[in-house]
Amino acid sequence: MKLSVAANWDMELLDGLVDIPEVTSIYAKLPFDVVGGGRAGIVLPSVDWDFATAYIDAAHRQGLSFCYLVNAPCLGNLEQTEEGKKHILSLMGQLIDIGVDSVSIANLAVVALVRRHFPDLAIRGSVLSWPTNLPRLKYQEALGIDPLIIPYSEFNRDFRMLPKIRAGLSCGMQLFVNVSCIYNCSYLGEHACSVGHASQLTQNIQRPNSFLDFYLWQCTRRRLLHPELFLMSRWIRPEDLHIYEAMGFNEFKIIDRSRSTPWLLRATRAYADRRYTGNLLDILSLELLGDPAGFHSDIEQQIRERMRHYQPEERQLMLRMLKLRRRLLALDLTIDNAALTDFLDGFRKMRCAEASCDDCRYCHRYAGRAVRFDRAEAEILAKDIGALLEDFLTVQP
Repeated sequence: MKLSVAANWDMELLDGLVDIPEVTSIYAKLPFDVVGGGRAGIVLPSVDWDFATAYIDAAHRQGLSFCYLVNAPCLGNLEQTEEGKKHILSLMGQLIDIGVDSVSIANLAVVALVRRHFPDLAIRGSVLSWPTNLPRLKYQEALGIDPLIIPYSEFNRDFRMLPKIRAGLSCGMQLFVNVSCIYNCSYLGEHACSVGHASQLTQNIQRPNSFLDFYLWQCTRRRLLHPELFLMSRWIRPEDLHIYEAMGFNEFKIIDRSRSTPWLLRATRAYADRRYTGNLLDILSLELLGDPAGFHSDIEQQIRERMRHYQPEERQLMLRMLKLRRRLLALDLTIDNAALTDFLDGFRKMRCAEASCDDCRYCHRYAGRAVRFDRAEAEILAKDIGALLEDFLTVQP
């Protein structure tokens, strides 16, 4: 087994990963750069190029390879202009200079640009390039992308397609294990573009705009009202890794870069040990629910610092958002891992892409046993989220 782990730029994380030999690589990015990535800059630890260089050196001394994420799917057509291409290539040259081993790129035009000018730079895949079927995966393999990231929503529980994918490709492959995006989320593309733009350098040098993350709040509200959505998400339990290894998948990816070091080490050890006792939410990444100590400590401070530049209406909305975030993190929510021992078995017999969840209700039944929280409090929180989003959508005359 090989594990690739999100890095939060904490040296103590590297010290902890040394004791987990299954970890072979880490991945991270600066909160803001010209291309951007899969997380808004304000939810990531603030580091500069000098610190990044020292961190990558430290990772190499501990035998870990380092992948830098260049995985915003939309660059606002930056890749189409002469000046934009120069900025992108300048970033790549700087990354090579500080010692990155590989880059993960979502935009395939950027892949072509980088391959043309830096043919020896290893390029890893990104789920945000939407390789959602075998022909798309094969095309990316032909571009020299290795390993490919297998889209979790489409494939993590599709036991008919996974063996075909493994047999049909010769490159390396990674499976996400603890992503908790809603299954077949209707906001997937928009959300990826939104956070990509919110991590691009122009967002940090202009007057900062407020960033409430409409998509994240909508999905959080849905989960509170429909607990079966927690189980429909395509995460993989540590105890079920052997099923994927038997199909030829042996490299797994752990998120999330906004998480604290204790949280990341806990999740990594659970997957390395192939077991976790207790609340599965302790190791699954949900951005507004779960362990309140599981996020890096600078998030709220960074949001408040940027709020100094907001208009009064924006500032009030963000203050409401922060209060609601604290209430959500205080919600005692448990996903009982012991109650899910045979949960994956059902997916061997069904094709979710060809069925209606309301008719099937398989995840609904398991949620009744395994997902526990104060439903009355959750309804109040969902109502308050709805009010926040209504005010966000209101445009002042």
